[in-house]
Amino acid sequence: MMLKVAIVVIPEAFPHSIIEPLDVFSRCQTIYQRRTGQVHSHKPQVALVAESREQTIELNGIRISPTHDITTAEKFDVVWIPSLMVDDALSYRQRKKMQRWIKDQFQHGAEIATVCTGAFLLAETGLLNHRESTLHWSYSDLFSEKYPLVRVKPHVPIHCEDRLYSAAADSEWITLATEILERKYGKVFSTKTAEMFIFNGYKRVSGQVFESRFTNQTQDAIIAKTQAWISEHISEENLISRAAMEFGLSESSLARRFKSAHRESVINFIQHVRIQRAKEALEMTKLPVERISDLVGYRDSSYFRRLFKIKTGMTPKQYRKQCSA
Repeated sequence: MMLKVAIVVIPEAFPHSIIEPLDVFSRCQTIYQRRTGQVHSHKPQVALVAESREQTIELNGIRISPTHDITTAEKFDVVWIPSLMVDDALSYRQRKKMQRWIKDQFQHGAEIATVCTGAFLLAETGLLNHRESTLHWSYSDLFSEKYPLVRVKPHVPIHCEDRLYSAAADSEWITLATEILERKYGKVFSTKTAEMFIFNGYKRVSGQVFESRFTNQTQDAIIAKTQAWISEHISEENLISRAAMEFGLSESSLARRFKSAHRESVINFIQHVRIQRAKEALEMTKLPVERISDLVGYRDSSYFRRLFKIKTGMTPKQYRKQCSA
């Protein structure tokens, strides 16, 4: 039961997005043994694959050198595409040889896993056409513009369809890796591996993401579903009335049950989610504040600026400057 994993190495890749899965897949057998005292007989084989063996990545003295190039005849069980720096020139599009290699591996039975903006490289192969994928919501407009045949689900943390896995954000990489390990080696093995990397322990993905501030209190299933629905539709208008209608509640009943579940109002929840999404966009993109305001659901950018300062103590511009300092 050897699991053979190939991690893609191209110049646009973020080094951490290569090193982290390399560490997990290479050490998962050792982690399991130390946490359980039990010997696990199967160790994944991990390769770093580039278009050529000379195509290294260097950052602050750290050098990532590929172990294989795309001329290898080896067939892998999983091809892992790391998150990428998607620049204005869309330079990842030049990696035609790598794209053909990924497509060939898929056609020979490999599962393909993308993290965040790694979805751009996979989309360039055409494998995502007429399928669904997720990636970070702040890149969803650009992605949809470049790949209109792909149905984007930017507020779903993990998505899987037809041997194609995707994680919306870099922070979800361990969940994605754990899902792959579970399919190969079982739930106990994958959970014990994930416990080393996730403070609150591994919780299997159920298809929707809840904002972390509100995840661990409610026993009300309807309110839990409401949270997920709001998070997925956060950029839209009239969320409270539409959520109430979606789950067969009156607005007053929704407000009362939410307050009872969390000791905070549904309005505060919406504001929290929107401000968190705005922070991410300010950190990760160069989008103007007016565009970010619209993306997170505030059509009045002046109101958004005032609310952002109340919640964070800084204007959006000040927050962005601090993050880039």
